[in-house]
Amino acid sequence: MNNRQTRGWKGCLGNCLRRPFESIRQWRFPREFRIGQAMYPQGCQALLNELIRASGPPGGALPEASAEHAISEVLARFLAEVGTNLWRLRLKMLQPGTDQPVEDMRRPYRHVESMWDTLIQEGVDIHDHTGEIVPEGGVYGLKVLACQPTPGVGRELVLETIRPTIRYRKQVIQMGEVILAKPDKQTNQVAPPAAPEGGNTDAN
Repeated sequence: MNNRQTRGWKGCLGNCLRRPFESIRQWRFPREFRIGQAMYPQGCQALLNELIRASGPPGGALPEASAEHAISEVLARFLAEVGTNLWRLRLKMLQPGTDQPVEDMRRPYRHVESMWDTLIQEGVDIHDHTGEIVPEGGVYGLKVLACQPTPGVGRELVLETIRPTIRYRKQVIQMGEVILAKPDKQTNQVAPPAAPEGGNTDAN
């Protein structure tokens, strides 16, 4: 896929992804002043399917050993960008700590979830690391942006995911970026026992 074709795909898919954002902007206004949601464009899933399949070489297949992992650099960047922004939008629509959308976002959330499912079906895995415990040997395959002492934490864990890890057909196309929480030595330190009142109470 050349750069001109990629720009064309980006423009078409951008129009598909723009519709949920247009609806979200209306939530700033009282319900009676909101503009009705425009009809979602047809064929968005087919468009994304065709884009992903276009990552293969034109005119023939690669040797079996390398075909599974073959992906163009342009497509990898594009999928990482779309996946990250779709992940962020999806998080804003969900109730904290659940996989259910807030009430006012149920209609536009259906479109976002449809695009999310399409990416999954075509082999794109978007992984949020928040809450994961860091292995004893340290963080592997993640970019740690900060490590924050946190009261009540017994061992290192991912406090916040800034960018998710994204894989396309099991190949990493974007490394996750995270903030870690680590035990706070000052607050977790056990205080020494208090001295008994009245001085030395040892028996004579």
